[in-house]
Amino acid sequence: MRRIKKSILICCCISILFMGGCWDRIDIEDMGLAVGVGVDYQEYSTKRLTPEFTIQSVVPKVLAGENGGGGSQAAPFQNLTMDESSLFEAGREASTVTSRSPNYAHLKVLVISKEAAQSINLLQLLNFFFRDHEIRRTVHVLISEEKASEILSIKGTKDPVPALKLLSITENMETKTAKMPTKLSLGDFSEKMSASSSFLVQKVQKFKDGVQIIGAAVIKGNTQKMIGELNEDETFGINCITGEAQAGAVTGVDKETDKIISYEIDHLKSTIKPKVNGEAISYTVNINTEGRLAEDWIPNSDAFNEKFIRNAEKQVEREFMRLMEAGLAKTQKELKVDVAGFGESLRINQPKVWKKVKKNWEEQFPEASIDINVKVNIKQFQTQGRKMNK
Repeated sequence: MRRIKKSILICCCISILFMGGCWDRIDIEDMGLAVGVGVDYQEYSTKRLTPEFTIQSVVPKVLAGENGGGGSQAAPFQNLTMDESSLFEAGREASTVTSRSPNYAHLKVLVISKEAAQSINLLQLLNFFFRDHEIRRTVHVLISEEKASEILSIKGTKDPVPALKLLSITENMETKTAKMPTKLSLGDFSEKMSASSSFLVQKVQKFKDGVQIIGAAVIKGNTQKMIGELNEDETFGINCITGEAQAGAVTGVDKETDKIISYEIDHLKSTIKPKVNGEAISYTVNINTEGRLAEDWIPNSDAFNEKFIRNAEKQVEREFMRLMEAGLAKTQKELKVDVAGFGESLRINQPKVWKKVKKNWEEQFPEASIDINVKVNIKQFQTQGRKMNK
């Protein structure tokens, strides 16, 4: 009998545990789901550099079409901008003007204005995001040409929530173009700044009625501030050197006819080999790529002619060289930063030499000699361009 009572008691306790599983449930309509945040330089601060914090929250009822059905004119997001001495305090202050306190568990995008990135130490500026227990390290970081609050106000047609639209565009780097750096997460940002490494961040700007992600902001490891930017060609060149350009088009010009030849990257491999001679450090960068002839304007071109294909490869190789030299000229000679991993190559291949130079690497890097070799292999050209009389 005692055993039966004990079993019943255990079953009751287990049942209570399951019955209480939703005790802390909060309806999604009652949550301030933040999907994007923006950080701007506070213009009227005179005593110290302080940020302006914009929080973008989605409005679930509008997104679901429940508020007036599909014909609702209400925006599916709400932006709230606060001025306080710290981002943490600004987030808490937001709770005084909205019934739904910000919840960062679903945060997707962090936009930092160019002005803030140039003025405030980024490791300090992002301290709040690294510490907050709700914010995931996978949040994507962008630098904006205009104010971050402006960028987060531009909604798209297919993606009406600006932060979610930005997230979709950042993913094009992998399959469509190499004119932007790879996506950089909050976790990547933390690791690179903790290691005092220089790096590139995707840059967003206004474009007609929408936004465009193109080019890169350059963050210097020693100062942890933005010190410059790369245009689309320079960014493409650096992506080729790092081997991250796995998609995109390169358009060369045929010397003889002055007509264009477009090549689409299908695969690209890059190797960086250091060479040490006394105190002189030099590098050889080898680029091998395979792809397809996507377009050419050369009269009577014949893609089935081996000579034509070899000539097209040379013209494209020449354009690859121009893009990479432009990227190196900007980063190595003008900005004096190593964002392509030359120091990492030296660390792996010449660890003893790296140990001697790593403290002042970016002071020595501009003096390093760099040779680039490019090999383009056109594997596909479809059936276009064949002479009609053949």
